[in-house]
Amino acid sequence: MRSPFVGGRVRVTVRVRCVLGNHELNLLRGDHKHGNSWFYGEPEVIRKDKFAVSFQMLADEGCREEVLEFCRAMPLVLEREDMVVVHACWHEGSADALRDLEQQDVTEVFDLFARQIASRIEAGGVVDADTIDQMEQNENPVKVLTSGMEVPAPEPFFAGGKMRTLERERWWESYDGADKKLVVFGHYWRRFMGEVAEEVSELHPEGFHPTGPDMFPGNAPNQLLGGSKKAMCVDFAAGVRYEERGMSLKEGSLGTHLAALRLPEMDVHLEDGRVLPAI
Repeated sequence: MRSPFVGGRVRVTVRVRCVLGNHELNLLRGDHKHGNSWFYGEPEVIRKDKFAVSFQMLADEGCREEVLEFCRAMPLVLEREDMVVVHACWHEGSADALRDLEQQDVTEVFDLFARQIASRIEAGGVVDADTIDQMEQNENPVKVLTSGMEVPAPEPFFAGGKMRTLERERWWESYDGADKKLVVFGHYWRRFMGEVAEEVSELHPEGFHPTGPDMFPGNAPNQLLGGSKKAMCVDFAAGVRYEERGMSLKEGSLGTHLAALRLPEMDVHLEDGRVLPAI
């Protein structure tokens, strides 16, 4: 579950079993990146228009240790015979590569694969930046599970504080569900595009895309994904509500929601009280 407030997610989820995602991994690795300056007690301009610092809860030393302790206890995957919960991408090959290493510290495992990839890059004389980026992303199973795979983008786009030439792969489109497992995931900031407020178009006539290209074109927000209908993304972009606040918009104006998938009913529960069937 994602809190709409930067720095607020940990305190609202301490009684919930969570899986490790890319942001938590960055904190564990001490990787100071766009969007996590709050952890280091530093205000940061994260709005797309770079206009001003958004409301942020800045961490002190006690908070940092509490957060790290919480993140260290997170598994990469929750799995049972009929379901998998993963932050970004369910990839059997990556999961299998990690099974024999599950007792090791996740940052050590990350670094192990990173060194192996670096050796292959050097041995192969690889110099193309996009090829290197793809290898570092797609061949590190910790990265795959926490932030997905990447493929060349049709055109450059802005996301995560920088211009990008690689885009996220829509892995769920080819997930066949052969093992009958439902995969529940987040990460990709799915939105209720039909609920985007008119004020957004008035403020941004050219369109406002806070999360990069829409990852779910043609899919209703409560729609099960892939040909097998065995994948469901339940991250409805509550994490982008800082943009709504920055533009003085009503909460949800960008089509954002906080949601949960209830099983076995297969209902999507939204924070505004609505309950939608997963279709």
